[in-house]
Amino acid sequence: MAGGMLLACLSAVHSEEVFGNTLALSLQYWNTTDPGYSVATCFSFWLPVQVTDVFTGVFLLVWPLIAAIPYAWAWNAELRSGVLAQEASRASRRTCYVAKALAAFVAAALSVAVPLVANLVMCACIAPAAPNWISDVLYLGVWCAAPLSSLFYCAPWAYCAAWTAIVALVAGLWGTTVCAISTLGRSFVETMVATYLSLHVLAFVGRQAQTYLSMAVGSDAGRSALPSLNLFSVVGVRSDPDATQALILAIAILVLVSVLIPALALRRDVL
Repeated sequence: MAGGMLLACLSAVHSEEVFGNTLALSLQYWNTTDPGYSVATCFSFWLPVQVTDVFTGVFLLVWPLIAAIPYAWAWNAELRSGVLAQEASRASRRTCYVAKALAAFVAAALSVAVPLVANLVMCACIAPAAPNWISDVLYLGVWCAAPLSSLFYCAPWAYCAAWTAIVALVAGLWGTTVCAISTLGRSFVETMVATYLSLHVLAFVGRQAQTYLSMAVGSDAGRSALPSLNLFSVVGVRSDPDATQALILAIAILVLVSVLIPALALRRDVL
């Protein structure tokens, strides 16, 4: 969580500089039709919305590590130390795993969601909590294809709460996914490295698939978020076509992996 909080603070500091420059330009052109006041709100500076910000980019790259490190290692560590054998002698292996999976889910969800909440509070201390205008969508980047985009413009506080809950769900499921895959091996470091690298491989394959679809079918098919296979960008606000469907698909896959792998692995003697 400390790494996420550091990135949240750095993003807020950068937003303060951008806010000052944007406000100066808005005051300079105050008598124009659209001076762009809605671009300088705390919601437009929020970390998931500022996908072009360097600190948001770093956060999107490292959030799987931030989510997995807090507790997803528990199964492997307790298996090596012998604690898991003691626990399993008093309760079933399934009960032991469910307890660790729940702890991994909560720890991962909080490790990613808390920095987002902290960043929003810091942005609210810098910029006003004014509603964003749909006329400034070119600068805000939250297009109609983005999940819950109408809520962003009509009820921004509700949007922030809903998106934080979605991000917490995805991060928690990633924590349980890593915990589930760790039941197949003996080293959490190997599991964490393998799962993290697999995300990069999937993102690369997805980019290649999008390029092929752009050339073979058309630009609309190539811009679709469904074949992108990019889990990194799920926690950021995406305005690609089919972004909502891609988010639902990612959640479904994480749930499936979190349930199926332990169900198969716990049938054998893991102690």
